[in-house]
Amino acid sequence: MLSKSGRGVTLSSSDQLIQSMDVTVNATTFLVTGCLAWNTVAADLRPRCVSLMDANRADWYVRHSSSYLRADPQYDSQDVPLFQQESSFFIVHTQSFYYALESINVPGNYFRLRDDGYLWIEPDAYTTAFIDAASFAIYGRDTSRKHSVILSPFLSP
Repeated sequence: MLSKSGRGVTLSSSDQLIQSMDVTVNATTFLVTGCLAWNTVAADLRPRCVSLMDANRADWYVRHSSSYLRADPQYDSQDVPLFQQESSFFIVHTQSFYYALESINVPGNYFRLRDDGYLWIEPDAYTTAFIDAASFAIYGRDTSRKHSVILSPFLSP
């Protein structure tokens, strides 16, 4: 998934999700997997529930921790049910082909690009600026890697 600017999301040295500083070259590829919290989600919502795994590290999932989004290994978690909740998100259609990712664990909170380039979850502010910062678009396949999903925030031109 990429923004109109073509800038993707990558991982910092501490595995926090941050906006890539260039076009797609340094973007991290994520595999959209089945919802880790599948058993705790209502049956009618399951088709919209996903988890994101780092395509280069099996069992490393995007999760929110203290509102920030980061990649952590599931096998290293001391509280697997909490990890599964923090690593599961609803896909919400926002506008045309843009989508938002809503936290399962904290309903009404969405992936959002902060002004400092970090991604975190935050309650919907019901403003155009929030919608833009919480919107993502699918760009296409990255055939140079095993998996093909690149996550990137929508940025207003």
